[in-house]
Amino acid sequence: MPRILLLLTSVLAIGAATLSLQSCGSELVEAAPPAAAASKLVTLPDGSTMAAAKGSLPREMGDWLSSREGANKTFLFKGFHEDRPELTSAGLGRAADLATVLRAAPAATIDIAGDEAQIRSLARLLEDRGIGSERVRIVPAAGVGTAMLTLHRGSAAPLLSAKS
Repeated sequence: MPRILLLLTSVLAIGAATLSLQSCGSELVEAAPPAAAASKLVTLPDGSTMAAAKGSLPREMGDWLSSREGANKTFLFKGFHEDRPELTSAGLGRAADLATVLRAAPAATIDIAGDEAQIRSLARLLEDRGIGSERVRIVPAAGVGTAMLTLHRGSAAPLLSAKS
């Protein structure tokens, strides 16, 4: 029994020494400095927040809804395969974010213009995510691969009011 323990100890010591020698020749690598925040919390009309990168669709829509400027605004939605009416993986994420923004603004409606098969696919996804079909209008138009989203605020009344 002592011989087996001595043999195992020797094997472990040799293994540790080998690993130690291999790491001695390697260069020190410093961690990259943290990049500036790629996203910012956007406050949505219902008071909820979501992280949205600068220049992203949910960020632009959330900022516009928060600004309370204008009755409607058009946004570009990219995220379809060019040759078929399916969303890319990035497009699925954008569509999910779009649904989050629309759920937070229950008075808002949206017109989706583009290739009919593609925009119907997007409209179905929004409906699956809780956006009623009465809030989504499909507008067939040219433009394979992208869609134009026209968001209608629905109400210019203040979201919250306080009584004095």
